This record gives sequence, C-alpha cells and structure tokens, in this order.
Amino acid sequence: MPGGYQPQCNPCFHPGLPAPFVCHDHVISGAPGMGKNGTAGDFKAPWKVILLMYDQSYAASSSFRPLTSQTAVDAAEQAQSAGGPKVFVPLGGGANPYEVETGNVLICPIVSSHA
Repeated sequence: MPGGYQPQCNPCFHPGLPAPFVCHDHVISGAPGMGKNGTAGDFKAPWKVILLMYDQSYAASSSFRPLTSQTAVDAAEQAQSAGGPKVFVPLGGGANPYEVETGNVLICPIVSSHA
C-alpha cells in the first residue's frame, strides 16, 4: 500500500471468501491474557465473521493506518454515517450498511505468545 502498510493476510484464501477480501486484517474484541485493563473481559467465542472494506481513497492515503479495535471500527462507522470522513464502502442494506455478516462462525483458540 502507498504508506507501506502490509495486511496481516496478504493474501489469505479462506473458503468462500470473495476475491476482493483476500488481502485483509483481523480485528477481535479481546483475547485471554491481555489483563483486566485490556480487552480480555470482552473475549467471547465463537466468532462471527463480518466483512468490511475500506474506501479506496482512505486506504490509498500515504498516512493510512488500519483500524485495530472493534471500538475504532464502530466509531469510524458512526462518524461516516453522520457525514464524517468516508472510511468504509457501503456493502449491505442491513442495519449497518458497512458490514456484511457472512454467516460463518469460527471457533478459534488464542494461545499466549509464551506457549
């Protein structure tokens, strides 16, 4: 990408994932071991797979940095819906036009970096 950022999956071909999403990042709401002041209290499984796509002009910026938390994603969606900066491409017609629920559910254990 112009600012040098490389997605976590560059590319990852998950079964059923449409081609525009093969280069992507993952955001989870929490993880065990992040402490009581971290996001461990929000960690839940199973995970629902929800797709979002950055607006091309936002992602092409030389200062692009990905959103790295559910809170940041939610805030960007709300700001855009209120007429703020265009961060995401509207993909769906549901309650949240920026998110597409795939219907896929994952059971993904997270292990400590010390495991």
